[in-house]
Amino acid sequence: MNRDDLTAFDTRKYPIRPHIGVGVMLVRNNKLLLVKRKYNPDAGYWSIPGGHLDLGEKVKEAAVREAEEETGFKTRVTKLAGIIDKIMRDEKGEIEYHYVLINYFVEQIEGPPDQAPVPDDDALDAKFVPFEELKNYILTDSLIELLKRLKIGFD
Repeated sequence: MNRDDLTAFDTRKYPIRPHIGVGVMLVRNNKLLLVKRKYNPDAGYWSIPGGHLDLGEKVKEAAVREAEEETGFKTRVTKLAGIIDKIMRDEKGEIEYHYVLINYFVEQIEGPPDQAPVPDDDALDAKFVPFEELKNYILTDSLIELLKRLKIGFD
């Protein structure tokens, strides 16, 4: 079976097992880099850049790849920010999405220090948001949980 055949068995929605996602927290001058999600889960919500771990890919490599793909920033991982379980149920109570999200703090390693993010085609927007303004954005539940654990912008 080749890789194209396998995409027919993609089980992100109504999965038979959890999926692994990676997220990156790029902080600059007490501002957090956010992207507005274009696709489900959580289309239209703001979150940190991230995506799926690819088969054969190390988690930290995925974090660096996702940061660049979603915002154009070349980064390196500095430390683990937290692991979040994201389990979303439909109106019948069935599990519609199930992710284990591994989130890292990253730092920019190339480009000007005031470089603006460039959203990828799977994001509606990308920008740095001051910590004190995070509550004014419609954030994903998983990001809110992570921010609360880190004591950033939420009590």
